[in-house]
Amino acid sequence: MAYKWRALLAVSFGTYMATMDFSIINVALPTLSDEFDRPPDVVIWAALTAALVSTGLTLTAGRAGDLFGRKRIYLGGWIVFGVGLVFASTAPNIEVLIACRAIQAVGVSMAVGTGNAIITEAFPDHERGKALGIVGSVVGAGLMTGPIVGGALLGFGDWRALFYLRIPIVFIAFALAVTQIREPQHADRPAGKLDVPGAVTLFAFLATALLAINRGQAWGWGSPQILGLLAVSVASFAGFIRIETTSRSPVLSLGLFKQRTFSIAVGALVLSFLGQSATLFLMPFYLVEVRGYSTVQTGLILATVPSMMLLLSAYSGQVSDRYGWRHQTTVGIAVVAAGLLSLATLEASTPAVLIMARLAVIGIGSAIFMSPNSSDVMGSVPRSMLGTASASLATGRTVGTSVGLAITGAVLVYVAADAAGLDVVANTRDLPPSALLDGIRASFLVAAALSFLGVVASSMRPPTVRASYGPPLTAPAAAAPPGAGAPEEGVAS
Repeated sequence: MAYKWRALLAVSFGTYMATMDFSIINVALPTLSDEFDRPPDVVIWAALTAALVSTGLTLTAGRAGDLFGRKRIYLGGWIVFGVGLVFASTAPNIEVLIACRAIQAVGVSMAVGTGNAIITEAFPDHERGKALGIVGSVVGAGLMTGPIVGGALLGFGDWRALFYLRIPIVFIAFALAVTQIREPQHADRPAGKLDVPGAVTLFAFLATALLAINRGQAWGWGSPQILGLLAVSVASFAGFIRIETTSRSPVLSLGLFKQRTFSIAVGALVLSFLGQSATLFLMPFYLVEVRGYSTVQTGLILATVPSMMLLLSAYSGQVSDRYGWRHQTTVGIAVVAAGLLSLATLEASTPAVLIMARLAVIGIGSAIFMSPNSSDVMGSVPRSMLGTASASLATGRTVGTSVGLAITGAVLVYVAADAAGLDVVANTRDLPPSALLDGIRASFLVAAALSFLGVVASSMRPPTVRASYGPPLTAPAAAAPPGAGAPEEGVAS
């Protein structure tokens, strides 16, 4: 097997396990609440802490891969993740479990932050879209199948099985990485040390902003906690910008955002996940509480989306590689938006086959969009910054999902409570199905509107010259000063 396929196999296996880790814990939250005799607003931190840590560290991990070697950081991530699993499986209380989840998230950020960079280095430019398309389908499959796998593990054992049964899989992922991934020796590897002040302020900015968005509905948007978090986030962002404009080796070169392809592709990714996140959040409420489906049936229906991505993402990447049509991403987000709009027409008696047809539209649109968009991000930066680009994809996906969940969750509660004539909703089970359905429809309308913003953003993407048509038409631009100016054209100009 050629090296590129061996590297893809190793990274895809790791990517699936890493992304599944985010969603596998969600299904166990009620069990953890009962096991430790703690309220839901405490056990939710087992999931929330992992999201905060991973979002705050992924860009730093990607930059560390650029500086010190991507294989080295990737392998380190699996070691850290494995240690977190071992300790989590023996956690005596919820506080220790939450700390172990933070350790796991550090490992996940190291693996996810470098995965796409390893793939981009392994594949020639004219096959980059296809390879990243396969990785994109694996990401979707991991996020969607996490609850299914988690439910199955809980069915055969206690909550600790979620952790100790995955320890052998970590050894497999580590062994694949050691034996199948090379550490390329590039003369253009950047010199310098990791920008620690930039990394700290970046973590503070992303973590506090994400926490405020996630907990705003529960704590109250005008509460002192939320206002304080937002103030810290703004101050951290200002400090981060100041540090990055003067650093000789910035965590995130601000000049990347002067590269139009990079900035638009990352922005379109965030807007796309603002809308797509509604599917994972809202459909279980509809299927279980409005329609009365079992959790197994719900999981099978929701598997429609990743199934379409698995079938079509690689082909979408091949089309992107061959034709280089810049509007492919725009069409993809438009299809996703249309699918979300169709979900806003769900009735209490909509047949299962028509529900799955609507979800299939979203999966098809995601497959059309993700592969070329990821390829554009990875192809718009110098090879010395592939780790940063890879981490930008993961961070954009997490930020978009988190903000989207906060927005659609707020719309769901507000509209459903108004339809039911209630001032406060402590639990969605307190709502009549008709009121809950009204809230779900309204939330899908908002999600569709957010995705249409992604259509507008993606349509502004500049034309690109694919590497498959020969060498770049112009020589790379001179390197910009650290932290400022546009970077040189990258893998594919």
